[in-house]
Amino acid sequence: MLSHWGLALAWLIAIPAYAAEDNLTNPVAEAAAAGLPADADEGPAPDEEAVEAPEDDGVWQWIDRMGGEVPSSEDLDAIRELAAEIAAEDKFEEGTTASAVPSALYKNPKQAASTDPLKLDLVDPNDFDIPIETNAAVQKWIRYFTGSGRKHFERYLGRAQIYEPMIVAELEAHGLPKDLRYVAMIESGYNAHAYSHAGAAGLWQFIPSTGRLYDLRVDWWVDDRRDPAKATDAAVEYLTDLHKMFGGNWELAWAAYNGGPGRVRSAMKKSGAKDFWGLVKADVLHSETENYVPKIMAAAIISKHPERYGFEPASGTRLAYQVAQVDGSVSLAALAGAAETDEETLRRLNPGLRRFATPPEGYGLRVPVGKKDAFLAKLSEIPRDERVEVVRHTVVRGETLSKIAARYEVPVDVISKANRLKNVDHIYVGLSLVIPVSGGSAGAAVAQAAASESAEEAERPVATYTVKSGDTLSGVAARYGVKVADVQRWNEMTNTTIFVGQKLTLRPKETPRTEVVHTVASGENLSRIAEKYGVSVRELQELNGIDNPSHIRVGQKLKVQAAENAWSTYTVKAGDSLGAIAGRYSCSVSDLVAWNTLSSTVIHPGQVLKVR
Repeated sequence: MLSHWGLALAWLIAIPAYAAEDNLTNPVAEAAAAGLPADADEGPAPDEEAVEAPEDDGVWQWIDRMGGEVPSSEDLDAIRELAAEIAAEDKFEEGTTASAVPSALYKNPKQAASTDPLKLDLVDPNDFDIPIETNAAVQKWIRYFTGSGRKHFERYLGRAQIYEPMIVAELEAHGLPKDLRYVAMIESGYNAHAYSHAGAAGLWQFIPSTGRLYDLRVDWWVDDRRDPAKATDAAVEYLTDLHKMFGGNWELAWAAYNGGPGRVRSAMKKSGAKDFWGLVKADVLHSETENYVPKIMAAAIISKHPERYGFEPASGTRLAYQVAQVDGSVSLAALAGAAETDEETLRRLNPGLRRFATPPEGYGLRVPVGKKDAFLAKLSEIPRDERVEVVRHTVVRGETLSKIAARYEVPVDVISKANRLKNVDHIYVGLSLVIPVSGGSAGAAVAQAAASESAEEAERPVATYTVKSGDTLSGVAARYGVKVADVQRWNEMTNTTIFVGQKLTLRPKETPRTEVVHTVASGENLSRIAEKYGVSVRELQELNGIDNPSHIRVGQKLKVQAAENAWSTYTVKAGDSLGAIAGRYSCSVSDLVAWNTLSSTVIHPGQVLKVR
C-alpha cells in the first residue's frame, strides 16, 4: 500500500467490528474497545460538561487526521484491513531471502514450468499495455499475492468488478494504458474508504495537498478523494503529468506516484541511474518505493489470468448511478426517503460525503439508477421548513449535549444518532457535531449566527499584515485570534497558500494581554520571540527601547505584553502522544505538526513543542 504504518496502527486490528447501527461509537468507546483507558466503573455524571480530548492516540487522533470526522463502520473496516495487509507484507518480507527463489526459474523458466507455481512461461508482455517484467522482484510479489497474501488479493479482485469498468473507460478516454488500473489496486485494494496513517485517502490514495492540486475538494463537508469517479479523473491527470515529467517512462512515473517526484529526481541525480531498475540497484529509493513498482506488475500478471493462480472468477455489481442536484444541506435520512432507498445505499454511492448530509451550498447526489426523476419530484414536494437540514457545531468548554440540543431545538437522541455517539453524556471540546434541524430552523440558526458574527466583526479595526518567511495562514490567523476561513474571506483567497511580502487584510479580535518577562535564549531573534507571544516586532522594540531589532543578546530580559493566544512550550513526557497534547491545548494534531514542522506524528520524551 502507499503508506507504511508499521506498529502505529496495530491497535486497530483489535477493534471489534460493528454489529449494528446502534452499536456505532464515539472516540471514547473505540478507545476502550482497543484496550485504552476507559471511564470509571460508575461512568460520567448525567449530561456531563464537555471535557478535553482523551489522553491517548486511539480513534481521537484518527478523527483529527480525518478533519474531525467520526469514522464510519466502512472507514474503520478499511483501516483495519490496511493495517492487516501491512502486517502480512512485513511478515512476508522478513521471511524473504535470495535463496527462496529456485535457481531453475532464472536459468530456464520453460523447463521449470511444470513445477513453477508462478507460471512465468505463460506470461506474455504483449498481453499488457504497461511495462511488465518477470524478474526476482516481481516474482517475490507474485508469490506473496498467491500465497500468504491470497485472501487480500481475493478482495482486490472482488472489488475490481465494481470499479474497473469506470477506471478503464476514463483511462481510454484520455489515451492512457488501460492497465494503469492496477496502480489503484496496489494503492488501495480498490477500497474507496481506504485511509492511510499519512492522511492519504480513496481508491488512488491522494494526500490532501495533491488532491487539491488536481481540483479535488477536501473540506469539512466533502472529501472528493473518496469519490471513485472524481479521484480517478484526478489520478488520470496526475499520472499523465508524471509520465511526461519522467520522459515517458512508466516505471519512474509509478515510483514518483508513490514516493514523490522530487525524491525520484533526487535519487536519479545522486545515483546517475536513468531508469527504475537502476535506482533499485543503486539502493537510493525507500524500500516501499522499491517494492511498489514490482507489486503493480505482479498484480497485473495475476489479474489478467486469475484462474492460472487458483483464484475463482470474481463477481460483483458494477458501479452505476444517476446524479441529481440537491440544494442546501439536507440529511441523508431525508434524501433516502425521497429516493425510496436506505441511507446505507446513499452512503455507498456517495463516499465523498463526510457528514451524513449534503453541504450547505448543495451537492450532486448519486442515486440508484432509475430513481432520479422520482427522487427530484418527491424532494420538490417537501416544503422547505419541513426538510431535515444540517448545521455544524463545534463543542466548546462548558457545553453539554442537552444544552446544544436545546439551542437548536433538537432532541438529544437525534444528535446522538447523527454523530454516532454511544455515550450521550460524554462529549469533548473541539468535537464537530452535525445537528439535524428543520429547514426553517436551519436557516434561522445560520442567519442568527452569521448576523451576530457580522455585527461583532464590523466593529473590529482593520489591520494589514505583511507575510514573512516561515509564515503559514493558520499561524497568522492564530496570532490575531481569528479563523483561517475568515482570513481567506477577507482577502478573497481560494486556498491557504501565502507568499513572502503578501499583504493580508485582517480584522483581529481584542485579546487580553499579560505582561511577562522573556529571557533571550541562544538562537533566538526578535521576530521569533514576537511570534511566540503573538505580538509584533515593533511592539517589542517600543516596550524595551530597542532601536536595532538585530541587536539582542543571549540572557537579555525583555518585557512582553503577551497575547492570550501566544506561543508557549510543552516538554513531552513519557506516555505522551500528539493526540493527548492537542486535546490539552484545544488544538489539532495537524496544528502541532505544522507549528513544529514535524515530519510525522512520532514524538519522544524530552522533546520541546511550541503550542498555543
